[in-house]
Amino acid sequence: MAEIAMRTATLSKRFGGLAAVNDVSLEFAVGEIHAVIGPNGAGKTTLVNLLSGDFKPTSGDIFLGEKNVTALAADRRGLLGIGRSYQKTTIFPDATVFENVRLAVQAHAPSATALLARAVTEQDLRARTSAALATAGLNARAGVHANTLSHGEQRQLEIAMVIATDPKVVLLDEPLAGMSGSESRDMVELIKTLRHGRAVLLVEHDMDAVFAVADKLTVMADGKVIASGAPEDVRRHPAVRAAYLGVETLHT
Repeated sequence: MAEIAMRTATLSKRFGGLAAVNDVSLEFAVGEIHAVIGPNGAGKTTLVNLLSGDFKPTSGDIFLGEKNVTALAADRRGLLGIGRSYQKTTIFPDATVFENVRLAVQAHAPSATALLARAVTEQDLRARTSAALATAGLNARAGVHANTLSHGEQRQLEIAMVIATDPKVVLLDEPLAGMSGSESRDMVELIKTLRHGRAVLLVEHDMDAVFAVADKLTVMADGKVIASGAPEDVRRHPAVRAAYLGVETLHT
């Protein structure tokens, strides 16, 4: 049975009278890419913001492993193993690719006061930075400034910055947005590698990409989960076909 890296229990978020997320209970397993889809306003990004700690829930709970992290801020959750990318690229444009990833590692490294501990940490920082760049396919671009990268490469860099922190859970919010066809294909291949040893939550509008990578699929509408399970089962779910995907999009 797969290890559950993160789960929610009747999680809700209200903005005034609007229930953006309404009684959502989901599990995210290690070794699994769990895609969450739905029309605009379904509550997908709000869900990601709740999981990352950017939003506080109105009710319900969030668990990282067995630890209840509902009350913890985003930075504390990051230190415990939650990594996140955003819809808009968040990099340091005037720094090199290597420096961007190194800064991400450094921000999550435990502070060291002893001289020897600092030396070991510096060696570890460089090793983890190089490993993350290799995973993201950016080794050859390590020395260039981030603002010279293509849009697709900047998204790769952001993911490298996330995985360099060795997260247990990776939250990806529309990582393919604005990409060309070739960039999207490269990103899909990168996302596939992220499941190894961690749980991945993917929010994405590109249905071809979703069905290419998802091990599990959840569909939301009006803040609620209307179907969740194996992608092929969800594809045929009557409520999903009626509420969102449609016959043509499902390739039936």
